[in-house]
Amino acid sequence: MPARLSRFVFFAFLSAVVPVIIFSGVSLAFALDNIRVATASMTSPSVLYLLVAQREGYYKSEGLNVELINMRGEISVKIATAGEIDFFTQGGSALTAAVRGIPVKVLMIVDDKPGWDFIAQPNIRSIAQLKGGTVGIISFEGSVAVATREILRKNSLDPAKDVNLLVMGGNDVRYVALKGKAIQATLLDPANSYRAIKEGFVKLASASDYVTYYLGGAIGTSQDQIKQAPEKIGKFVEASLKGYYFYTTRREPSINYMMQFLRTRDRDAATAIYDANLRVMSLDGMPDEKILHSLIEEAKKIAGVKKEFRAADLFDFSFVRKANERLKANAWRP
Repeated sequence: MPARLSRFVFFAFLSAVVPVIIFSGVSLAFALDNIRVATASMTSPSVLYLLVAQREGYYKSEGLNVELINMRGEISVKIATAGEIDFFTQGGSALTAAVRGIPVKVLMIVDDKPGWDFIAQPNIRSIAQLKGGTVGIISFEGSVAVATREILRKNSLDPAKDVNLLVMGGNDVRYVALKGKAIQATLLDPANSYRAIKEGFVKLASASDYVTYYLGGAIGTSQDQIKQAPEKIGKFVEASLKGYYFYTTRREPSINYMMQFLRTRDRDAATAIYDANLRVMSLDGMPDEKILHSLIEEAKKIAGVKKEFRAADLFDFSFVRKANERLKANAWRP
């Protein structure tokens, strides 16, 4: 890994998990094509199915060795266009960057509904009480920020004036910040939400009750890589899709995997997280075509862009479509 990427490698409690889940045990009997994937959280559906794909050997069978690197969405996009990573999982950041003219595209959509809960300190019982407080987000333009602002607005708070939106990283980092009282509230994924509620923090809202059109976890890449390495992309997407179908259809073994990934013996917790993830995941990695226009318009509004776009300018579902067709033709089952 280049030195300039080293600072983004896993941190907090996940540092103890890295040797287990960053796809160790790769056979040296033949050369594998190294793939680097940026993600903001190890507990969201946008990455768990990738871990399953590796454990099931789907990447190895395609000649791939996959490494995950933790970094925020807007940074992932920039690093991808510089050619230092191959893929990233932050769909909202990718789409916002793409409408600004950054040459990236979304290849596959993982979750098309937000699964976050708006979690606050134990003494805060309503969203109105957040006035004057600090709310944690990943970035100013990603999906978490969009959903946070919408929740605040619909509860009569101006996100630009009534609260301080503090950029501080992924779910795990924001959970630690909440515990340390550095922030009063934040959106958390199902895993961290479950832990926070058990520890006495308060759930103020569900993001899915506020956000109609949503693009969260995804597979994105640079347009240069689409042109230069379509075969590699095809292999990665198909292997990832196999992990996706395993995760969404094989409940018990997937929960077992999650217990390993999260290093927990609490099966009830792993089950609750799995069920929450499953409720927000798309059926086949592709969205309903009707919502793409709304997603694009929302991204344009966030980016302050008026230019008109076709879906094909920002999305390329040809890889996941072909992968689905191949799996169906081969009667593949996880």
